[in-house]
Amino acid sequence: MLGEQNFIKMRDQIELHSHIYENGKDKWLIITHGIGEHLGRHLYQKELLGSDFNIFLYDLRGHGLSMGRDAYVNSFQDFICDLEQVIYYLKNRYRMEKFSLFGHSMGALIVSSFLQNQVRAETYPTSVYLSSPPVGVGGPLGPLVSLTPDTFFSVLAKSPLSLKLRGLVDLKYLSHNPQVKEDYISDTKNHLSLHSKLLLEMVNCSRATYSRPIKSACPAFVSVGSRDEIVDPLAVESYFTTREETFQFKMIKGAFHEIHNEIKKYRRPYFDFLKGSLLEGY
Repeated sequence: MLGEQNFIKMRDQIELHSHIYENGKDKWLIITHGIGEHLGRHLYQKELLGSDFNIFLYDLRGHGLSMGRDAYVNSFQDFICDLEQVIYYLKNRYRMEKFSLFGHSMGALIVSSFLQNQVRAETYPTSVYLSSPPVGVGGPLGPLVSLTPDTFFSVLAKSPLSLKLRGLVDLKYLSHNPQVKEDYISDTKNHLSLHSKLLLEMVNCSRATYSRPIKSACPAFVSVGSRDEIVDPLAVESYFTTREETFQFKMIKGAFHEIHNEIKKYRRPYFDFLKGSLLEGY
């Protein structure tokens, strides 16, 4: 599988760092990572699905090696427009026709909002997979956030001030494997502090997106760990089994947030569902 690194210029001159792995197949997998991390944390996809898909990974603006203010976004819509522009880039440069979208955590929200609000006939994926989407906030903050009116977050997000906040995510809940936390902290491409503006924009987009159905017109799949403390697994289950019924939902019993980095007994059923789902989508 041939690998290539590129920087892709967006409409506002921000350049996104990307990795592309081609194997000559006619189908692609576009991977959008989560908040504070970078594309390198999802290279397992190359091993898992690289024989079936051409793999495209990219760093979100303000993340990894991409340009932009660290761990910040002016508007969450920037992420969604970037995903759309990435799709057109692959269509124009690599003649991509069939493709699947994968998003983890905040990346799953970006994919959800794109599919719900921005997708066009020529940018419609063949299938979609959402990993641990932030339908609701997990852990002790969850009940407080869920009871706070939408207008509160909207007003705060419009403020020109943004503070860098640290320690909002308990990294021990990424995986049952304690080495995952240590590796996350030591990886200099990860952001341990996140701008309040980024967090508020994410909450606003999540509230708006998951307040109504996505109505996917392609095969669509979603999974979450039952012991996820970063997103609320019960909120994910409720949304994808009652309000949004075009997705096939799977709860991975006992798993934390990063199921791909979990110990084997949780990781194996997740990988089986992920691979089977995306291949079934074709």
